[in-house]
Amino acid sequence: MAPKKDPAARQAREAARRAAATQRIGPRPVRTPRPRQPKTLYDLAPPGAYYQDWDTPTGTDEELMAKVAETFGPDSGPAETMRTMMDYRDLYGPYIPTAAARHLEQILACTDLTALAKKTVGAAPEETRDSMHSLHAQGLLLIADDGSLWLTVPPGTPYSAPHGQWAFVEKKVDAPPKPVPAG
Repeated sequence: MAPKKDPAARQAREAARRAAATQRIGPRPVRTPRPRQPKTLYDLAPPGAYYQDWDTPTGTDEELMAKVAETFGPDSGPAETMRTMMDYRDLYGPYIPTAAARHLEQILACTDLTALAKKTVGAAPEETRDSMHSLHAQGLLLIADDGSLWLTVPPGTPYSAPHGQWAFVEKKVDAPPKPVPAG
């Protein structure tokens, strides 16, 4: 049977080895913390006319819906608009690019994108809408100034354009026949 090893002696040898290595090659460099990654589309500051105005509904969903329902009625157009804004707030965060989100809705309504998604992956129209808005909220899809929908790479990612710029990779859909004006 082998004799028991002394853990204190082992720790002392390891500490001496580390001290010798530090003298030989110097201390470890101080690590610089990584910059915090932006989390919302607003933080990424997308380019273009559709991203100039950002709305911020304040208050809880219940408070806002109660005010709108009291003023206009629970089944009114403004109430439906407010429900849509609440959905957008869940996807986009506190700042909502209303013009871009409205235009994306029009693209989904006026093009064959929803039908193509149903045909290729079997996605329901509501799933397609949510997925497109989710990709848009992450900066992976953007509306160009001409109203077309582009696949993009946000700045600060491995495949972004040089100097922290947006990379517009591929035009996915042309502008719908009656584009929503930006701003």
